[in-house]
Amino acid sequence: MTKFSTTAMKSRIILILSLFSLLFSPATYGRRPVDSGKSVVSTLLNDTADARRVEKALTTNAPAAPKDHGLPRFALVGKNHEFYLGVGAQFLGEAVFDIGDQIPSPLLFAPATLIAARPGSRESLGFAWQSSSIYLNFVAMPQTDNSIGLFFKGSFTGSGNNFSCYHFYARFRGLSVGYTSDAFTDAAAEPMTLDYEGPNGYPYATLFNASWTQKFGHGISAAIGIDAPSASISCGSTTGAVSPCIPAVPLYVQYAWGGDASHVRLSGLLRPFRYRNLVLDRNTTLTGLGAQLSGIVSIMPCVSFCGNIVYGSGIGSYIQDDAGLGLDAMPASEPGRMAMTRSLGLTAGLAWTISPRLCANLSCSRLANYPGKKATVPSDGYRHGEYLAANIIYTVNRFVSAGIEYDYGHRRNFGPQSLHTSRIQAQFALTL
Repeated sequence: MTKFSTTAMKSRIILILSLFSLLFSPATYGRRPVDSGKSVVSTLLNDTADARRVEKALTTNAPAAPKDHGLPRFALVGKNHEFYLGVGAQFLGEAVFDIGDQIPSPLLFAPATLIAARPGSRESLGFAWQSSSIYLNFVAMPQTDNSIGLFFKGSFTGSGNNFSCYHFYARFRGLSVGYTSDAFTDAAAEPMTLDYEGPNGYPYATLFNASWTQKFGHGISAAIGIDAPSASISCGSTTGAVSPCIPAVPLYVQYAWGGDASHVRLSGLLRPFRYRNLVLDRNTTLTGLGAQLSGIVSIMPCVSFCGNIVYGSGIGSYIQDDAGLGLDAMPASEPGRMAMTRSLGLTAGLAWTISPRLCANLSCSRLANYPGKKATVPSDGYRHGEYLAANIIYTVNRFVSAGIEYDYGHRRNFGPQSLHTSRIQAQFALTL
């Protein structure tokens, strides 16, 4: 009896310790899990290189969004550690099965693109590979105040599956210049999804921009930048589009803690754009304004919460589901006038590192558009939408991972039409 009790007690202690170690294992905050006890980067041509230090420098130089993969598995290290160079590639193969109304793309699960299903076509099977990418991550003079970073990533998401640039930027000290997400985007706080589009109410705009980031100590940092002029407006019979010529100004203030594992950020956006008043035969400038509260918080070492609240007028192009829909501004009932659309995006995500090789992610998002005063609203225009994604990702080793995800999307038009769909997708990832 005593021996049995002792054995049972030991088993319980082992079980408790095992659960405790899982509970307090280092979190990956929504990224694909990799055994935290090892570096995923192998260094080449330099036996004295510290792989962890190289990995940290390349990670810092790569884009911050979980869906961006910019950490190569092999890196060249120069003599005397003068540079780190990694050239990598990632293959993403997906099979998707849809039930409900139709989303045309098997790659992008965007509620804004929902269309009514044809009779007999409420179920469909599709495959995608276009998010597969090739990237270059280069850091010169690492571990110095004059460190220079260069990053390029291209994927096959262009028209007709053409290879296109997804990121291409340079960094020096606090200056960042190039084609990438801007300072209004809090990329690190976006939930991890297998769906390449991501939450519909999250701001993520890729465009040419320049920004200056300054750290003030005690976890406080700030940035300000300029974005290349752009606009997506719906013109009427008495209004017209003109060439953009006024850049937007994004900025933020951020407080981080826990070794930058958690942060909260307040962002702002000033966005002037023009249109042609055909009645008066002159250009008119509208000024869009946006604000965002975002962040990621480590609830415990294996669980993190992330999300955002974004609101503004004339900022539709900066929100994922509104981009390209002409929702920055609509024609007003007064001839020659346009009214800016107000947009509200809400996103919440939860990431759970179950083990060093297994993680689960849950995210939900809502986007609502409110036409401006006296706006002429089309009945088939995008009024609001909801997005839900739940996935589980397993890492076989540092090269191979696989995951499965459930997605739900809803679109409601300004008219009576309401569309719904569900998607189950499986993904195989090979990263080099």
